[in-house]
Amino acid sequence: MPKNDPRLPIVLEKLGVAAWELPRAAIRQMPAHSHAEAQLFGLDSGLAILETEAGAWMCPPGRCVWVPGSMVHSLRSCGKISGWMVRLDTREGASLPAEPRILALSPLLKEIVVRMMTWVASPETSTAKQRLVDVLRDEIRSASQMSLHLPLPRDPALKRMAASMAEDTSAISRDLVALARKAGLSERSLFRNFQKETGLSPGQWRRQMQVLRS
Repeated sequence: MPKNDPRLPIVLEKLGVAAWELPRAAIRQMPAHSHAEAQLFGLDSGLAILETEAGAWMCPPGRCVWVPGSMVHSLRSCGKISGWMVRLDTREGASLPAEPRILALSPLLKEIVVRMMTWVASPETSTAKQRLVDVLRDEIRSASQMSLHLPLPRDPALKRMAASMAEDTSAISRDLVALARKAGLSERSLFRNFQKETGLSPGQWRRQMQVLRS
């Protein structure tokens, strides 16, 4: 939650939800962390990678990321991104997803988030606001799950290499040997270890990344 607006925790406490904008900026990186509330994250532009112990998920524009409360996760953008973030108290949110996933972003869900961003100026509770929170929960429950999972290697050197491929928009023509050298690996070790950890060769992983980008 942004530290530059002390009103957001008040909104979250009173209404059980807080939403704010992520203005377009250079690469954003949120190190591994967790919070009691669930998180909904969407992009208007750019591409980001959500990583948990269960794997990595790609988030392109027009989709949103759901992270259950108390789950350790990290987020890294691939270049500049802009979008929005929501924290949601799910202690009474029965039937909300219990695992991270990429969801289809409906126009209604996005408009609800836009409205909730204005609540920071007037965090008073009301019946109308509570109805909107209930609709947000309904939209999350009914949203279609998107198949944008991409296995991410755990080895730090391989992970750095995968990040290089993710950040390079011209990766389709990138020399994998050069990437291996940058990661401090031999070409043979790169292919063997990368496939062992992800089930994909570096070339297959890179092509899947290109598919997800498009």
